[in-house]
Amino acid sequence: MTSQDELTRRRSWEHLLLRAASNISLTPSQYITIEDRYSQLQKILDVSTDPLLSGAHIFPQGSMRLRTTINPISGAPKDLGTIDADAIIWLPHAGTADAMTVLNAIEQRFREGSRVKSDIVKLRRGIRIEYADEDPGFHIDVTPARNVWGNSHVDGLGKLEVPDREIGWKASSPISYADWLNDASKQEISLEHFQKAIAASRSGDVVMDSATQEPLPTYQDYDSLDPLRATVKLLKRHRDEWAIETRNEGHRPISAVITTLATHAYLKVVEESQWAPLKPIDAVLKIVEKMSEYVRYVGGEYQVLNPKDGGENFSEKWNRPDEGHKYRQAFANWHASAVVSFQLGLQSHDSADAFARAMQASFGIGQKIINDVNREIPGNWTMPGRKAGMTRNAVSLAALSGSASHASTQSNVKPVERLG
Repeated sequence: MTSQDELTRRRSWEHLLLRAASNISLTPSQYITIEDRYSQLQKILDVSTDPLLSGAHIFPQGSMRLRTTINPISGAPKDLGTIDADAIIWLPHAGTADAMTVLNAIEQRFREGSRVKSDIVKLRRGIRIEYADEDPGFHIDVTPARNVWGNSHVDGLGKLEVPDREIGWKASSPISYADWLNDASKQEISLEHFQKAIAASRSGDVVMDSATQEPLPTYQDYDSLDPLRATVKLLKRHRDEWAIETRNEGHRPISAVITTLATHAYLKVVEESQWAPLKPIDAVLKIVEKMSEYVRYVGGEYQVLNPKDGGENFSEKWNRPDEGHKYRQAFANWHASAVVSFQLGLQSHDSADAFARAMQASFGIGQKIINDVNREIPGNWTMPGRKAGMTRNAVSLAALSGSASHASTQSNVKPVERLG
């Protein structure tokens, strides 16, 4: 392969990955639906007469706050088939309450006030409200929280504790964590025209304090991709496809682990890029490769800590005496698979069909998106995942001359079903 062939194939693959990251993101209509259901939480709490819930403040956490939510895989089992939208309910009057009292109060209020058809689901640290009537379905995991001793901030700022049905109260700092990731994403990585590449791709008798609610990020903010969030979204989609294919749904790496490790890796890439500017595709590949370097093993314990709260270990399941090894092995196997999958477009697949099958298995991306990208890139670029010199111009010329081979045909490629 000539240097020009390699250069154009890397650019083509870059364009396809960025298009894929946009394609797996929520649509405006999905976001509006989630935003509407999220806004109902405050109304449910407002009519509470329980002093414990007085003055509650609701705010988004997890992927919705981080702006890394992705669409679920169609037909996927369990929660892999629904959109995850999480919320924290900060309780200013829960300072002396025990964990189960708080969990029971939240569960009772939402059982009484929610009008969803599905039953409220108990979680270890809260409840789940399922909106199964939507397509695709989604759920909101509601977690109550209180300030740790000494935290005088209001509305969920600073270090918090969330109730746990098994161990009592547990450290959590969701706002500080989200601010850390957001600050990291704003650090300028020396990239060649990343934004240009993105554009080319994409009440009772008792008077109670009312509940307040922080709005979700605007859809425009949510849909704005940067190198870090684009990579995180693709990693999460790859994780879901991998978990289904390998039957590792129960031990798959959780999003907090993936996001934290990717952000640490991103900060390292930012540092290194100051000496040698990178193309977007090279930055993405480096982030994926470096992730595992930031898993720590300290005092006999595996750690992927919240960088703003050392008491919150996102990899806590890795240390379970009975099945911790399953979580550790699942992460190692998934990460090795991700490193390979993020190189798919730089390999020479035998045919368009073979490349499409690999993309479907790794990212759930079908032939249509690949075809769209191939039409958008310059006609003299080597197409992603194809042999050197396999350009759109070459395919068109071969078709006109009547000598197009099966390997170079694109128009007759059949849709590929999801593997697993």
